[in-house]
Amino acid sequence: MRISDEYQSVRRNVRVYGSVSGNYAFRGTDTIWYESTLERDFLKKLEFDDSVLDVVSQPVEIQYLTKRSNPSTYTPDFLIQFRSQDKNPLAKMLKPILAEIKPRDVFIRDWGSLKAKFKAARVFASEQGWQFKLYDESRIRDQYLKNVDFIQRFKHSSFCDEEAARLITLLRKLGHCPINLLPAHIYKSDTNILMAISLSWHLVAKKIFICDMSQPLNQATVVWVSENYRNLINRSE
Repeated sequence: MRISDEYQSVRRNVRVYGSVSGNYAFRGTDTIWYESTLERDFLKKLEFDDSVLDVVSQPVEIQYLTKRSNPSTYTPDFLIQFRSQDKNPLAKMLKPILAEIKPRDVFIRDWGSLKAKFKAARVFASEQGWQFKLYDESRIRDQYLKNVDFIQRFKHSSFCDEEAARLITLLRKLGHCPINLLPAHIYKSDTNILMAISLSWHLVAKKIFICDMSQPLNQATVVWVSENYRNLINRSE
C-alpha cells in the first residue's frame, strides 16, 4: 500500500511570499506541492531514485510545546516511502522518512526556536516506525542532483526505436562500456556517433542504461544495461 493512501497534505497549498512555490509533476502521475527551490530540487532527486515509492507533502501536524511552554503545531515538509530493497515482496523495507527542508543558514540562525518542534517530530516519527531527518543544500544540491539535471535534458528527446535497440543489444554483449566509445562499435560518421551518444544519455534518463550517479557524468562515464530494461521500455512507451 502506498503511504499516500493513508496520509494527505494537512495544509492548504498557499504560495509563500518571497519564495518559489508550486506543484511538481512527480513521475507524471502525482502532483506534489513545494514551497522553495530547495524543496523542488529535493523532489527532483526523489523522483529519479527508484528506491522511492511515494512522497506526500506536509503530511502530518505534530503538537509540541515551544521553549516558553506554549502549545503549538509543526508540519514537516515531506513524508517519503521506499520500496523493498529485495526482490522478495515480503522483505523488510527501508523506514519512511519524515523530512524537513531548509537552507543551512536558517537552521543555524533559528535553531533555538526550531529544536523543540524537531524533538517532537523525532518522537512522533519513532512512534510511527519512521525516521525524522533534516536536509539543507549540502545534502540536496550535490553531484547526484547535477547529474539528474544533466540527463533530464535528454529524457524527452525523440530517437528511432531501431537505433535504440541496436545500442541496447550491443551494450548487453559488451557488458559495460564508456558512453563515448559505445557508438564507435556501430557507426563511422561523426554525425551518427554524436547522435548515438545523445541516444545513450536518453537511455540513461529512461533507466534503460545504468551508470554511477554519484560520480560526475561525462563522455568517459561507463554504462551498462538495466536487468529490468524490457519493463522499462514498455513503461516509457
